[in-house]
Amino acid sequence: MGTKKGKKSSGLDEVGGYKVLPVQFSGKEAVHYLYFRQHSSNKEDILKPSDRTIFMTNLPADTTERDIRRLFQGMARIARVVFHRVVGHDVIKTAAADARMMGELASAMADAESTKSKKSKNTDDDKLKPVPRSQLLESGSSAHIVLLETGELTNVMSMKAGAITEWPSRDSDSTNPLDYRGVSRYLYEHRAARPPLDLLKAEVDSFMAKFEESQYERDRMLAQQQNVPDADGFVTVVRRGRHTKNTDGAVSVKVLSADDAREAGAKKKDVVFGNMYKFQMRERKNNQLLELRKKFEEDKDRIARMRQARQFRPY
Repeated sequence: MGTKKGKKSSGLDEVGGYKVLPVQFSGKEAVHYLYFRQHSSNKEDILKPSDRTIFMTNLPADTTERDIRRLFQGMARIARVVFHRVVGHDVIKTAAADARMMGELASAMADAESTKSKKSKNTDDDKLKPVPRSQLLESGSSAHIVLLETGELTNVMSMKAGAITEWPSRDSDSTNPLDYRGVSRYLYEHRAARPPLDLLKAEVDSFMAKFEESQYERDRMLAQQQNVPDADGFVTVVRRGRHTKNTDGAVSVKVLSADDAREAGAKKKDVVFGNMYKFQMRERKNNQLLELRKKFEEDKDRIARMRQARQFRPY
């Protein structure tokens, strides 16, 4: 972390509870101001413990976790950085989900690695590797910076003023895709999104070969399990499909219960005699409508008679 001489003071300036950290980019006279404070929350958060987490805002649009590490180099060690308002995706939810899963999967991954059978080194050579891409932040974005130890938070919060911090620079001849900027970055992403056809074909062929191998292995295992007696000497007969033979070669027969038979007979009778023709359905509906009208007229006459006899009490 480079510095330039300036006016000495006891501590950083504060604005609205935020420490003001002036930074200057290499080769430029303009000063950029970062604002940070200790993270505070009403709820206990394992991902962002308040006793060793810093909330920083007004970050440059191309800020990376490596830039943050270099910015606090020699003063504090960074455990992780959670960026907010990243262009193209929601990093907050992704980082939170990954952090929760890390603890749960750590032991499982360790066991899987120790018991994993050794395969040929060339197994994944033809597989397309994920392309690393640099992220961009929206203007005025912020981040939660989690430090390794609590004491390092005191070092950051007690930073002395009087020197303008130099923002970590990047090598112009770097071959790391995360360092690409400007036209180089867009050319890299354009080519990364359009891999060569021969690599795509090899990837598809490899996937289909593995899929067919797994399907063959599945069918082979099912075939071995058919017609094999269990410990008690029973053979489990598996029905393969409708109107087909069972695994023992016999025709599949399904026995209906008495209730199912009566229900099926009632449905069949109703369909044959009640809904055989459309005119029958129309007649039935008309009869129901006439019955409702007749009942309405009867109720109407009854209410009129009760009113005349002063016996009608609607409430």
